[in-house]
Formats: sequence, structure tokens, C-alpha cells
Amino acid sequence: MKAPILFSALLVTLFAPAMAVPQYEPPGVASTVSNPNYPLHVRVLSQGERVHNRFGTHSFGRADLLASPVRGMDYAFDCSTGFLHNENGDFYQGRWKKPDQEMEILVQRMGSDHVDKCTLKVTMKAEPYGKYSGAAASNP
Repeated sequence: MKAPILFSALLVTLFAPAMAVPQYEPPGVASTVSNPNYPLHVRVLSQGERVHNRFGTHSFGRADLLASPVRGMDYAFDCSTGFLHNENGDFYQGRWKKPDQEMEILVQRMGSDHVDKCTLKVTMKAEPYGKYSGAAASNP
């Protein structure tokens, strides 16, 4: 009777770590479908090293809130997937969960129409990190 129990324990020991390893998902990009419930435009300028573990993806970085006036923000996140910076004119759609403290952005999976939500903890800055002309700042 001890042999089957020992064998079962051995199987659990060998295969449990493999089953617990999460599937890596590549970082997402800005959603291509306009959503009126997410009126804020966020340009992600930089991101620290992304750490992916069984709890999700974690990172931090700098971004600009493209509003009038344009303001910089430092952010940190813990989400199911990460996202890429987007300096080339596109932006992430967002909305405030807690004004000037917590923002939710839409992140689209590459090669898919699936859109995830990611909450950013933010610290707002008086000045933007990027350089913008007057027209580009008010109408990204």
C-alpha cells in the first residue's frame, strides 16, 4: 500500500512544477478600435525591465498623458500581460480609476482582436517627458 502512495507523491513532485509554469504571452500594443469609454490618450515612452511570473507581468516606466496641457507620468503595473512603448504617434486609450493616481488602459494582443485592461499606478508630473508641438499636443 505504501508503494502506490510513494509513486503518486513522486509524480506530483516531478510534474507539479511544470504544470504551475505560466504560458509566456508577448507584450501587447495599443488597441486599434476606438472606445468612447476610454477618452484619455497615453503615450508610453519608456519601460523598465518586464518581469513575467506566475502572477502576471510587472514593470514600470514613463509616459505622457496627451491632454491639455500634456503632462508626464511615472507608472507601475501588475497585469496579465505587458505592453510595448509607443513613441511613433499612436497612443493607448485610458480612463481614470482614481484621478491622478490610478488609470486603466486598453492593451490589444498582437495578431488578435482581443483587448485586455491593465491598471497603472501613476504619479503625475507637471511637465511632459516628450517634446510636442502645439497642434500635436492637443490632437494626437
